[in-house]
Amino acid sequence: MEHPYVQYMYSYPHKKAYRTLFGTDLKSYMDRLSARENSLYFHIPFCQSKCGYCNLFSLAGQSEGQIEAYVEAMRRHAAQLSEILPEDVSFSDLTLGGGTPLILPENLLRKVFSIAGTFFGIKAGTQTIVVETSPNQTTKEKLCILKEAGVNRVSIGVQSFQEQELLALHRFHTAETAKKALDLISRMEFDCVNIDFIYGIPGQTTESLKASLQKGLEFEPEELFVYPLYVKPGTQLFQKGAECDGHALEQYAFVCEFLEAAGYQAYSMRRFVKQKKPQKHSKLPVSLCGFGNTISVGCGGRSYVGNLHFSAPYAVEQKQCRAILQDYIAQEDYLQVTHGFLLSGEEEKRRYVIRHILFGRGVCLRDYLAHFGSGVEKDFPLLLDWIKAGYAVRDEEFLSLTRQGFAWSDYLGPQLISDAVRRRMELSGGKAGRRG
Repeated sequence: MEHPYVQYMYSYPHKKAYRTLFGTDLKSYMDRLSARENSLYFHIPFCQSKCGYCNLFSLAGQSEGQIEAYVEAMRRHAAQLSEILPEDVSFSDLTLGGGTPLILPENLLRKVFSIAGTFFGIKAGTQTIVVETSPNQTTKEKLCILKEAGVNRVSIGVQSFQEQELLALHRFHTAETAKKALDLISRMEFDCVNIDFIYGIPGQTTESLKASLQKGLEFEPEELFVYPLYVKPGTQLFQKGAECDGHALEQYAFVCEFLEAAGYQAYSMRRFVKQKKPQKHSKLPVSLCGFGNTISVGCGGRSYVGNLHFSAPYAVEQKQCRAILQDYIAQEDYLQVTHGFLLSGEEEKRRYVIRHILFGRGVCLRDYLAHFGSGVEKDFPLLLDWIKAGYAVRDEEFLSLTRQGFAWSDYLGPQLISDAVRRRMELSGGKAGRRG
């Protein structure tokens, strides 16, 4: 049986809904960073190889010269942004994502952290700094650079400790390489270590999934992200006609039970956090994402400044990604926004609900009313249907998902996409609201 999921709702609206923008000067929006929680994202789009399921902006096989040119373009980009930042703006966190950030040579990895410090005030010990890595790129020397830079959280994409499953995913590390990388990371004593796993892999069984999770828990990670496999257009798995495993929902139920027994609590469908003092009836924490902004440096990340969302055009295929990369390196003015989405008041409500209902405690009824001047159930009567179906529950403070609702997040979340955004996504080949 096909699993009931539709798509991962990690941001709204999706990049596929973005369109060409004219006359949008970023400088005129920068005052919206004042008195807000602001995040910084550096996109490193380079990988050793393209994973079979990856539909992100990333490139494999780039030369060191090309990578160096890209980092220099990031420096120019950051310098221009810093010139238009209001004086009172600060950043609470920095994430290096990709791609695989640790594919950078050591000198360029240091340069990236230098850019963050010089132009945005990122300093060791003062902000949350997150870095993603892969087993083949995790070395002692590069981890030492992360420690020097004040990195608090390291997230490593293992996906599975079973060799056949790694091959099925077109992952080019081995189980042994992943174990060695995790051992190195553990020895460095970062505040938080996260391990990524995937379920629904063709040929995967509950037993093999359990074995992978058990091996991961031996390294005592603070967090685990456990994702269902999606086979999306433009990916290698899609081109080869691969299909998601029909037992994904059953495997997810096992993941929840197994990790809860090991002392991990679900904060979303994917995120499981180790509880220092497990409590049988502990409530989920309040979600912190509201109207914060994100400034991205690089050509694959998105920026959110008030109701202005923007990024480079969406691309997965390598030829398109290379062209966008070259344009970014050659760009002279990084302050003109040419591709994005201006959210209406209605779309801002949808974004708010999506960002809260799928994570943590859910939508704070009082906060929603204060922000928008209306009740969330009145604006989104669909949520009442979820309550009747057992997917959501409401108390005096919050409207949040039940355990069953968490399990079906990738089915429920897309129901909140507006018709206008859905049409844009479908025109871009997004197949919004369809299973995949």
